[in-house]
Amino acid sequence: MKDLPTREVATFEAVTEQIISIVEAEVGAKDLSADSTLQSGGLDSLKVVSVIFKIEARYDICLDDEDADDVRTVGDLAAVVVRRIEEQL
Repeated sequence: MKDLPTREVATFEAVTEQIISIVEAEVGAKDLSADSTLQSGGLDSLKVVSVIFKIEARYDICLDDEDADDVRTVGDLAAVVVRRIEEQL
C-alpha cells in the first residue's frame, strides 16, 4: 500500500486507491475500481466491518451508520472518507 499523509492531500483518487488496496489485502480481490460494488470485491458483512476499521485507523476518522446508508461502491466509500477528512481539517 502507498502511504498517504493522513491530514494532508486526500483526493478522491488517492483515497480510492487506498480503499482498493485495503479491500485487495482483506479478500484478495483484483481489478477493483471506484465503480466496483463492495460485494463484487468479495466482502461479506464481517469483512466490510474490518475494512471500515482499517479505513478509520488509516485516516483517523470515524464513520457512522448514516455514512453506510449511501455506500454501495468503492467510490461511494471514498467520497464519504474524503468528506470526513475534510470535516476534520
